[in-house]
Amino acid sequence: MKTIGLAGILFLCLFGLLTPASAATILTGETVRVSSPVEGNLYAGAGQITIDAVVNGDVNAGAGELWIMDTIRRDVIVGGGRIHINGVIGEDLRCGGGQVYLRGVVLGDVVAGCGELEVAPEAVIHGDLVVGGGRVRIYGRILGSLIMAGGEIEFNGEAEKDAEIRGGTATLNGVFRGPCKFAAETLRLGPRAEFYQPVRYWQTNGEIDFSNYLKEGARATFDESLKQDMGQYDKGWAFEAFSWFFLYRLLVGALMIAILVWLFDAFFKRAGSDLPNQWLNRFGTGVLYVIGLPVVMILLFVTVIGIPFGLFALFLYIFTLLFAYALTATVGTYSLEQYRRLNWSKGQRILVGIAILLGLKIITWIPVLGFLLGAIAVAVAFGSIIKALLPRSGNTPEMAG
Repeated sequence: MKTIGLAGILFLCLFGLLTPASAATILTGETVRVSSPVEGNLYAGAGQITIDAVVNGDVNAGAGELWIMDTIRRDVIVGGGRIHINGVIGEDLRCGGGQVYLRGVVLGDVVAGCGELEVAPEAVIHGDLVVGGGRVRIYGRILGSLIMAGGEIEFNGEAEKDAEIRGGTATLNGVFRGPCKFAAETLRLGPRAEFYQPVRYWQTNGEIDFSNYLKEGARATFDESLKQDMGQYDKGWAFEAFSWFFLYRLLVGALMIAILVWLFDAFFKRAGSDLPNQWLNRFGTGVLYVIGLPVVMILLFVTVIGIPFGLFALFLYIFTLLFAYALTATVGTYSLEQYRRLNWSKGQRILVGIAILLGLKIITWIPVLGFLLGAIAVAVAFGSIIKALLPRSGNTPEMAG
């Protein structure tokens, strides 16, 4: 199962680097399926991951699509395009992704940052739920505190303790048994909404009649001071969402650097060799790769016999573009080590690579110039990788560590 293809995304990969190898199972590949019990911690990165067996430790994983179908005894830290949690999480769940679907049971807290979150009716969260997302839909039961912020929020479940909701549009159609605070541009009450303790709220259009929804003597108060909370939400939401996205991308890149250094050490030593003296030549090779490979793919797709090779080339092209900065940082790390005549350990190379990755991402924030500098660095790195792959360079095309 341990193969190298699209290595994927592994959220908070540094946890895996700090864990003794004997205590961890590390799986990578285009597709990973865990069908037998795992005794220790599990670290996985792939295009698609399915966990169909009990994991008796932590799970740190990331993928384009991730399915957790069985019990995870301890914490789960995951990231990916689509995340499906259908099993039982013994402790806390931390996740970030495009779409997150929770249909199982979490015995600890849930912290999520995502484009879309849905907590199904059968789902139960025994701890707190803290979520920031574009669209948030809650149908399940939250036994701890509830804190939500999002562009569009629908609450149709049960909140057993205190609840705080901020957003663009918030539809409240569930049961709130603890004190509540709501601040939204538009606040809506559904027919099944129930409030059992004091409610403070604010919305753009002023007061709402809560009288038919208040139970056991609860009171609702329109609180103008909550407008300030909404103002902070308006100003800080873009930054908060950007921060989640930036952190997520940085951690994705960090995982890829760790995989490349750990598994392809010898290859990247070749790729980084003599780079300062050959950078212009490698820049040209990299530009030729970026421009020329799509032309080659078109030619391959024209003939039936060339379609498999065209698909492989397309996969390779997408992979290199997705992880362009991580590849660039890795090549840069080995080049820097050799240029300064140092002898770093793999752990040191990973840390230096992450530092270079962070620097590249910060540089790209500079308008126009940052993009150009980043593009040049990527082209040089691609040229170095191609140079290391070509047989005429005295290297084999095998990326073996």
